[in-house]
Parts: sequence; C-alpha cells; structure tokens
Amino acid sequence: MIRNLTLALAATTALASAANPEMKEAAKKLSAAHAEAVVWLSVLSKTSMSVDGDAPAQVKQALAGQDREEKSEVIGTVVDASGLIVTALGGMDKSSMVDGQTVNTPMGEIKLKATSEIKEVKIITADGSEVPGDLVLKDEDLGLAFIKVRTESEEAKGVEFKAIDLADSAKGDLLDDCIALGRMDEAMNRETSLWTSEIVGITSKPRAFYRVPTDSVGCPVFLSNGKLLGISVLRQGKGGSRGQIQPSQVVLPAADVAKTAAQAKDAKPVAAKKEAEAPAKEDEK
Repeated sequence: MIRNLTLALAATTALASAANPEMKEAAKKLSAAHAEAVVWLSVLSKTSMSVDGDAPAQVKQALAGQDREEKSEVIGTVVDASGLIVTALGGMDKSSMVDGQTVNTPMGEIKLKATSEIKEVKIITADGSEVPGDLVLKDEDLGLAFIKVRTESEEAKGVEFKAIDLADSAKGDLLDDCIALGRMDEAMNRETSLWTSEIVGITSKPRAFYRVPTDSVGCPVFLSNGKLLGISVLRQGKGGSRGQIQPSQVVLPAADVAKTAAQAKDAKPVAAKKEAEAPAKEDEK
C-alpha cells in the first residue's frame, strides 16, 4: 500500500519544458547562492497499519503483515543557520498519506489507520557528511516536518549550515516561471539539480497551494526573479479516495512555512516529548 505512494507520485509529475536563456541564467544564479541549503535526510522509521473500525480478520492480518522498519531518503531545505530543516511530511512519514483514507477491498470498504515512529534521522550535507538530527514538529495540515540538527553531537562540530531566507519570498500567479532547486541521489553523487517549470494551478481554499511540477518534494521552489515561492510538499485529501491513494505534489507558500518554522525553532524533539508524557499517563492509572 505505502509502496504504491512512490508510483503515484511519479505518475503525477509532469515533464518540464526546456528553459529559455533567461531562465537558465536565473537557475544558475539560484544554484550558486542556495545549493548548500538543500540536503538529503536519511530516515529510519517503523510504519504500522490497521483498520479504523471493524473489518474481517483476513484484512486485519494482511495490514498487520505490512508493518515494517525501513530506511528512506527525502530532500530537506535548511531554513535557519542553527540547523533547522524543513521537509515534506509525506516524504518522511508515509503513514501521513495513508491514515484516514478509505479504500475498497474484495471484502468491502475499509478505513485505514496508519502510524509511523521516526527512529533515526541523519542529515546528509552537500559534501556527504552525515549529522544526526531530531524530528521536532509535524504539521499534518500543511504537510510539513521540521528537523533540528543535534548541534552538540561530535558529527556536527565544524559543520556550517547555509539557510534559505523564508522572508525573501513572493506570491505567484498562474503560468509564472519557476525554478526548483534539488539534489540528485547517491547514484549521482548527490549533486545539485535544477528543474524549470511554471505554476499550472493555484488553490485558494481551504488554504493556498501552488501546483508546480518538480522532480522531488521537500525542495525549495523559486520564481524566476529569485524570490522564494515556497516548499514542495505532498497534499492528500482526508475524505478518502475509495481507490488507489494518489497524493498531489504542491508548493506551500513560503509565508505559511515561515509561520510554522518559528514554532519549530524552539520545539523539543518529538521522541523526547513522548517519553516525558509516558510517566504522566501511568500516574493517571
């Protein structure tokens, strides 16, 4: 089920058109200025699936059999020089794209319940160094996840993080030219990648999102004038697809990212919060 998410994302990504000379020049300037702010995140997580409500035993067993611990990678964007990184929640926590969805099975319609425990996060910098980090905030409504570098760790000593300024942003209009700044995978030595496209759609309710084809999520998307448009995330309606789960790849405006980043900057690691809450629950019993 969760593996289908990658295929669905690939199917929704449109082909980019060839950039004109002005766009090429703008893209090169953006890459020179901000390439080091785009990093890879290596994530070790355990995902569990079940049924929200009643369901045949065979269905429950099949979902329980999909419980697994696995490593995955997703692009992240450094938004504060202290080591605060934003990424797409749906790219880091696959359960967020599945939880609450209604699907058809041979035994009838079921509503899925999915959770992920993020066990380890490592930031892979532009030079290939791996630095430990912690998940500090998840915003399911916006589709964002924030990671903080463990600055006290041995691996973080001497490492400087160059950040993208979320305030240096602008709103976009339909068919505005855009440039997505990404990073290729390990097979391509994690070198910088550039993707030119345009705004093909805008959603205003329940909140603003831009539809901009890119080759990855978690990456920053700029307008051709160099202003930040936003961060590429995955959007999934919670009403239930009643079929194959297909998230939409959209760009969340930079202003919305900035508001949540301000909260994340002072947030504690999610794992530490859960550990702190556990004794209190036991005392209540």
